[in-house]
Amino acid sequence: MKTKTLAQVDGFIGTIAGTLLAILPVVILMIASIFENEDFAGVLLAIIFIVFSLVKIATLILGILSLVYYKDDNRISLAPSILFIVGSVVALIPFLGWIGGIVLVIGGALYLASLKQFRIEE
Repeated sequence: MKTKTLAQVDGFIGTIAGTLLAILPVVILMIASIFENEDFAGVLLAIIFIVFSLVKIATLILGILSLVYYKDDNRISLAPSILFIVGSVVALIPFLGWIGGIVLVIGGALYLASLKQFRIEE
């Protein structure tokens, strides 16, 4: 029997990571303009870049795992998993991370909306 824990994790991670990826360009511009010390700003931006690259790869892996896990389950469609995969791949492309973030938010919302199906059938 398929559990709803993975769908909950996908939903929360998709909405949180997608929101952060969507506002990341604004944060980068703020950091670049606020700090007068260019070395410190460069190091901080490099750390942010590495962390969010790992987040993008993690959401890609999470999308693939959930696609395989829920492939035969009729309670969750394939759309949220595919949106996770597409959103993560688009977010890995430079200057398109905010578009990938929006797609991840939509995929996460679809996962959270599918939680109702688990309550009905269990």
